[in-house]
Amino acid sequence: MKNILYTTFIFLIYMQTHAQFLLHYGKPASKFTLEQRNNYNKLGYMQEALPLGNGRLGVMFSGRIDEEHIMLNDITLWMNSKRGLDTIAQSGVRIGAYKNFDKVREAYEQEQYGTSENSMESMSTKYLSSNQPLGNYAPFTDLYISTGHDSAAVSNYKRTLDAHSGIGQVSYQIGKAQFTREYFCSHPNDVVAVRYTADKAKMNIKIHVNTLHNIKKINAVDNRIVLIGEVSMVQDNIEFLQLVYIDAKDGKSIPQTDGSFLIENTSDVKIYVTAYSDYLPIYPSFKGRDYKTDTQKMMDAAVKIGYEQLKQTHIKDVSALMDLCQLALDYKPSGLATDKLIKQGASIELENLYFNYARYLQLSSSRTAPVPSNLQGLWNGHLKPAWNADYHNDINVAMNYWMVETANLPDSFTPYVEWLKIIAESGKHTAKEGFGIEKGWSAGLNGNVFGFTAPNEHGRRMQQSGAWLCQNLFEHYAFNKDVNYLKEIYPILKGAAEFYVEFLAPWKDGSLVVYPTWSPENVYLTEQFSNLNKQAYGASWDQQLVLNLFTDCIEASTVLGLDKDFRKKLQEIIPKLCPQKIGQYGQVQEWPEDWDSPTDQHRHISHLIALHPGRDFSPLTTPKLADAALVTMKHRGDISTGWSTAWKTNFWARLHNGDKAYQFYQFLTSKRAYSNLFDFHPPFQIDGNFGGTAGVCEMLLQSHLRSIDNKANKIEKATFVAYQKSSEENNHFVLVSPSESFAEAPYILHLLPALPSAWPDGSIKGLRARGGFEVDIEWKNGKLIGAKIHATTNGKFRIYSNGLLSEVMALEKGETKIWTN
Repeated sequence: MKNILYTTFIFLIYMQTHAQFLLHYGKPASKFTLEQRNNYNKLGYMQEALPLGNGRLGVMFSGRIDEEHIMLNDITLWMNSKRGLDTIAQSGVRIGAYKNFDKVREAYEQEQYGTSENSMESMSTKYLSSNQPLGNYAPFTDLYISTGHDSAAVSNYKRTLDAHSGIGQVSYQIGKAQFTREYFCSHPNDVVAVRYTADKAKMNIKIHVNTLHNIKKINAVDNRIVLIGEVSMVQDNIEFLQLVYIDAKDGKSIPQTDGSFLIENTSDVKIYVTAYSDYLPIYPSFKGRDYKTDTQKMMDAAVKIGYEQLKQTHIKDVSALMDLCQLALDYKPSGLATDKLIKQGASIELENLYFNYARYLQLSSSRTAPVPSNLQGLWNGHLKPAWNADYHNDINVAMNYWMVETANLPDSFTPYVEWLKIIAESGKHTAKEGFGIEKGWSAGLNGNVFGFTAPNEHGRRMQQSGAWLCQNLFEHYAFNKDVNYLKEIYPILKGAAEFYVEFLAPWKDGSLVVYPTWSPENVYLTEQFSNLNKQAYGASWDQQLVLNLFTDCIEASTVLGLDKDFRKKLQEIIPKLCPQKIGQYGQVQEWPEDWDSPTDQHRHISHLIALHPGRDFSPLTTPKLADAALVTMKHRGDISTGWSTAWKTNFWARLHNGDKAYQFYQFLTSKRAYSNLFDFHPPFQIDGNFGGTAGVCEMLLQSHLRSIDNKANKIEKATFVAYQKSSEENNHFVLVSPSESFAEAPYILHLLPALPSAWPDGSIKGLRARGGFEVDIEWKNGKLIGAKIHATTNGKFRIYSNGLLSEVMALEKGETKIWTN
């Protein structure tokens, strides 16, 4: 009894100290049944098991008593696709599509709506859409550890994940014996480590591995389990090696003929796992890693280092990143298990935990791998996951990376950059072979790890995503002001802009628009042409993003002193783009035609991308467009899927309505979260986790506006405005080209722009602002107490707080400014 009470006391102290980072449960996760693995709509393991990751390897552990199931993923592992084609075919583009591009465009120019044989959609499907398989993100392997313990005999069970240290734990008692498990996934040493210990008892354990893919070899020898597998592709199967090393300190290790190990009479067993496939991010082969040698070297190094050093290095690595930004809201920890905390409903405790946990998921799913996090981060146990667990270029992959900037995990952006280099290389072939455009690159709606950039197989999903993908790319520069990084990405930015320069075409009023396109997933004129009528021209989100891209290219070329003539061309094109329009209901029009419906509660609100994550709609600088955005938000309603709820959190924050933004964040955390806090789309999509945390950052700090008149003391006079009211059409807003001086314009740091009344007291450390600044903010009774602005590079800025705009201030790298009202 004394031992039980002591253990409980220690756990409670730990929980109180780490409440804002700790997920904890009083029961194991469900068993991952075959039915669940074959049907992602069957809930259980994936919604209850706890995630670990190092950005390349993903792990989930169930904590089951009789048999632990550790699921592993490799973020580069895909199946059912093609690799190793020639440079054109590998892009997925329909060969010779460009020959029929003008024919397809005629259907748009003639306004052939609907899905008839000669419609825009049918012509796009027939002549432009890819017929190459995209494939899907694949599960990797499974590690099973059987204990023989009877769950009915267990007491004092606890299962935890400490997001501050990246350590998972399971503990329970059987009689007087104490059993403890520990799990982590190391980024510095690229290895998964597991430890089982017993106090006042001995353990008899069976360890075996499996995979849903073809097993070419499996054996157990010299304390190692060797698994060589092969993943089915439409062309060129992928091979991989996984090694499991077993260190039973005081027990006996007995290899079995089925490739498993029996560990007898042990009180301490350590297990290391690492693996690689033959994938390399080399277009178009995507092959070449010496995966057997690399796996062996990594395992040998881990064994030599030893468990304790691996663990301490891992904790130091994760905690240093987690400490970069911390939200501290005012609440008293309830002590409730996380699943019960969620069931209880909305609470500040849950909202604080969700924020910190999302940052943990970010660093766990995106570090230094050559591909970014996908729809499920890097955790997937299904052979056919929802939406292929792919890269949706129309919001999802972008949303995955909004919070790396504001929530201070900038190094997590590296995989996005590396992947986009491949996309740009592949996209050159899609631009030329698909549309007959010689310069630049293009990418469609869906992507994979094999450079797929072709238009989607369904004509109704035709879009060009280069501008959307490049928005994140330039934002990373805006936050770090690293000129060397800008040099690295400039060819990608310029290539995307070059494509649009040629792709834009006149609409009926003479303005330039993007087409073929759609406004993602939404429909119009449904009574005449059905609910599949999606193809369009000049969708507002396209036009807004093209302006962003051209403006970013103008700034980048100015900073780098490159391409003066191209810069001038972009400046000349911008005013010719189709204006943004306010429609008959006072809403931002989703299309050039006023087709919007006030009863349309669609989850996509892409035509407000200029509000967020763009920077050109603002209550402070474009009040009429902001009011129109407000009408649109009211039309779209309050009930949404996970990622849409997250995006609406950001929209309302940018509209400076903190209570409305909070309403959506509250709904996201309490009604759109599974018991392991994975986002509930349904089913699981991780962009909701990341987008929600980005929304919290936007409530507390915004830095997207620029001061071009540094003598003006009113923000509406000082700030660059990208849309000006047309002198000819009352509700039309024409686009404005920036001058070269725009590149020197200081960013405006808006403190507490949308603080919700539900959070009267609190603080946040380490928010990042554009211009190269880190910001700590403290508030009490809903009012700003003070802020610290720390410069990560030399830079200038202005502060906007309580309706007042400061003078321009300058800091050198390493300096800090204390700000109080």
